[in-house]
Amino acid sequence: MVLSSLLVQFGCGDNGEGSASDAMTTPGTNPTTGVSTSGSGVPTEGSASATDGVTGGMSSQSSTGGSISGTDTAATSGTSDPTAGTDSATSAASTGAVSVSDSATTLPDTTTTDPGGTTTTGGGDTTVADMSTGIGGTTEETPCQVQMATLKPVIPNMMLALDKSGSMLTLWDHDANPNTPTITRWNSLYQVVDTVTGKFNDKVNFGANLFPNKSAQQVYNANACLVNANVEIKVKAKNQAAILAGIPAANTMAIYGGTPAAAGVTSALNHLKTLPADVPKALLLITDGAANCGMGLAPPPLFEMYDQTLHTIVGDAFTKDKIPTYVIGINTINMLSDGKQDGSPDMINPFTKLNELAVLGGNPKNDPNEKFYNADNQIELSAALDAVIADALSCIIKLDVEPAKPEFTIVKIDGVKVPHVMNCGNENGWVYTNPNGPYDAIELCGTACMNLKTSGKADVNFFCVPN
Repeated sequence: MVLSSLLVQFGCGDNGEGSASDAMTTPGTNPTTGVSTSGSGVPTEGSASATDGVTGGMSSQSSTGGSISGTDTAATSGTSDPTAGTDSATSAASTGAVSVSDSATTLPDTTTTDPGGTTTTGGGDTTVADMSTGIGGTTEETPCQVQMATLKPVIPNMMLALDKSGSMLTLWDHDANPNTPTITRWNSLYQVVDTVTGKFNDKVNFGANLFPNKSAQQVYNANACLVNANVEIKVKAKNQAAILAGIPAANTMAIYGGTPAAAGVTSALNHLKTLPADVPKALLLITDGAANCGMGLAPPPLFEMYDQTLHTIVGDAFTKDKIPTYVIGINTINMLSDGKQDGSPDMINPFTKLNELAVLGGNPKNDPNEKFYNADNQIELSAALDAVIADALSCIIKLDVEPAKPEFTIVKIDGVKVPHVMNCGNENGWVYTNPNGPYDAIELCGTACMNLKTSGKADVNFFCVPN
């Protein structure tokens, strides 16, 4: 999903009180209409009349030595978005008379009760009873002037945990064409990392960690299992160049070691936990083998025993720290391994282990048989990384200014209204990330989140009601 631009309209609160006549006695801006007005002093003679394109009704308000009368003529219909029309004000210095013409203004779909106890229910056509006196009462309760801004969803932080074991030098048919030369799995992985970090360079903050590290050796002892306590490349914005410089080159043949996935994932997760808590995080694990190099073990179990602690680490990251792990396998075979001493875990099914790991990670592939993304060539590997990173894009939008009346917020995607829901975990719609305030961010949920990623934008309208 391409990160979206978000059009947000913020209602700006007016904390002042008073009548429409008070607002028109001094030069400045009419707080009800947002239009510049002129005049001097409190009118002692004359009257102010207002014709509002709102609802059919009459309202009046007295001022010192004058009056304000309103004749409401044209009712609005067919829309749930409040749209403020053009206001004009003419001041006659000799008489103090002011005339105002407003086009229709509607409130969002809601039910409101005015100070006088009158309830108004809107199904997209709710209108302000009078721009001067408010919704059926004597205080101003019209949505204030709308301020517009263009925002983007939060950019997520993602760590790439990359398998740099000796088996990554295995040659494979990278392009699904037997007539072209084969290349190493590492060569393909490097190229795909290059592509996706470039494609999402301004949409995801990437970091990367290797397991084992570049100092690991091709030996049958612990020197094959070395992993940095701190990640090779920390998460940063626009980090493509740093990642490519920090991992072995595409055509290298100096790829050695076992598969210490648990240690590599632990370092990556520890780094993610140091980043801001309100920014979405994710781990992307890419491996061509089964995890070994279990902590505290000596050869041969160091290499011949599967490291089940990897599953606990990934599961805890999701359930306790809210960090999901996406799992991508490179040419993973769906069969039981043999029991010979060959540096790989014995008598386990790597395919089954990665399936289990993907489920524990919290974001498994939507396939009953293959829960992780298994790539048999570079084309599939590239597609898998594309899908995973697109899925990890955020549906959280931070708001620079809180809406004064958060209950009036309207969210639309491609012109279709998105419902406000209570639970983002199992409903389709949107929520405030802090349901009890501060109302400084919203999150799209379920199909609404997917639609946001597909559409690339959402319209969010905020309104306020002056005190």
